[in-house]
Amino acid sequence: MAPSQRVRPVRTGGFNLLPYRQFTARRERRRRIVEVFAALVAGCIAVLMLAAWQAVERVRLDAQRTSIERSLAQLSAPLAEHKRLARAAEEARTRAAHASTRAEPLVHLLALLDALSGESDDKIVLQQLRQREHETELLASARDHAAPASWVKRLAAIRGVKDAEVKDQRRATAPARDAVQNASGAIEFSARLDWDGAREPAAARGAAPAAARPVRGANMRGLK
Repeated sequence: MAPSQRVRPVRTGGFNLLPYRQFTARRERRRRIVEVFAALVAGCIAVLMLAAWQAVERVRLDAQRTSIERSLAQLSAPLAEHKRLARAAEEARTRAAHASTRAEPLVHLLALLDALSGESDDKIVLQQLRQREHETELLASARDHAAPASWVKRLAAIRGVKDAEVKDQRRATAPARDAVQNASGAIEFSARLDWDGAREPAAARGAAPAAARPVRGANMRGLK
């Protein structure tokens, strides 16, 4: 057979046996696009709602802060006055406690002088008295050796006296014997009274107050 006479294949039109598959695929793509778009819209709405809520909350907090600041501004003057009064009261208590501490030696001295003024024992003559913060030194003359102990024992009963003792005894000099009616057995002695309250160091005491100055006299019978 000649080449020009070769049989050519005859094509017929194609036929799709499953036409619904392309339709289903297009519908699925549209559905997914709609879901993505809906999710984006929902996300934007949520963000906008959150921003709006935060803005409203910020406005509310600002209003509260402004109200609190206004209230504090109104209370600043009373609070300052309260602090001033509290500070003044504390300073007054401190001054009162300091004054009470400084007045203790004078109180002790007055109690001692009151007790001495009630003494009726002519066997004892007080010659010198020295008052310190919490200690009193006494120099006296007695007609005999037994009188000092009983006299100091009576002084120990004074309110506020913590301890009392006779420190030393010695033969009386002529002026001391004259004070006790020139008794042959006259003696001189010193005594010490310790008062309630802590002792302060000498460096902290500084100058002695007026109550701590010695009271001297050749014969102090006026106290009896």
